[in-house]
Amino acid sequence: MPMIGVVIWDREESERAVIWCEDQASLAYLEGRGQLRDPSYWPRPGDLVELENELVGTTRHARRVSHVPQEKGTTVPRELRCPYDPNCTSVAFPVCDYTCPPCKTRCG
Repeated sequence: MPMIGVVIWDREESERAVIWCEDQASLAYLEGRGQLRDPSYWPRPGDLVELENELVGTTRHARRVSHVPQEKGTTVPRELRCPYDPNCTSVAFPVCDYTCPPCKTRCG
């Protein structure tokens, strides 16, 4: 059954992302463009997505992921992004991968 999720972390180079799901169960892990309904779209932190999930062992995998368009002015992406650099693609504290210069200085 499809549900809504919010992307909280991604690495397009390795085609991986982590998604918080509306059922508040385990995070869902996206691996590979083959799991996207539209392979030309790659989800970024803060994006709302619709997904199905599959439990493989103890890991929840995101399947058939698609982008959910948001109204202009929504605050979800802004609230999830790095608070120190608006151009940073890292998600905000407490999950920080220290990739932007302000985070390297402040958190790294």
